[in-house]
Amino acid sequence: MNIDMFHKLFTKQQKIAESLLNICENNNSLVTVLTLHLICENFLESYICSCLEIEDLFSESPTNKDNVKFRMSFEHKAKLAQRLGMDRNAYEAFERLNQIRNNFSHRLLNSEIPNEQLKKITKLINLVKNRKDDITLDSEHVIYRDSDKNIIFKYEFSSSETPDSMKLVIAYLSLIRRVAMSTNLLTVNWD
Repeated sequence: MNIDMFHKLFTKQQKIAESLLNICENNNSLVTVLTLHLICENFLESYICSCLEIEDLFSESPTNKDNVKFRMSFEHKAKLAQRLGMDRNAYEAFERLNQIRNNFSHRLLNSEIPNEQLKKITKLINLVKNRKDDITLDSEHVIYRDSDKNIIFKYEFSSSETPDSMKLVIAYLSLIRRVAMSTNLLTVNWD
């Protein structure tokens, strides 16, 4: 596993930070689900590239012009990541997000995240290996700060005040952190 490649492709990408900011600044479930799906897809690509040590595997223009452009669906990226060592429960959770995204894309103006799906996702993510202190998803949160580090808002997964779309974001950020930490791709907390 190439840790430096993972950081270059995922954790150090400005587009990931901007996408997360976009999610936090909107209250549209459709925007949240589609953006979160893209973030997770980028994570899966970064994970796969790091495992295979092929940085431009999913690139629109491979460095070596003799290499063909390579594409896979989200579903197949999740399956390949699982076969490369990602926890089976993580795979199942990514598949649930793909189902939610597909439901959103096939129903005009449907913007509800099914409560039953959120419960199943929570159960799956809680089964994924976590840090030493075994934080459950119910104790996870997202804090949004301004440029002076003042808290603008804080969403807690367990709070009834937190919209389901933000609970979904918290869940998948926790999942990404858990997978990255379990494979030593990430060693710090994202707080």
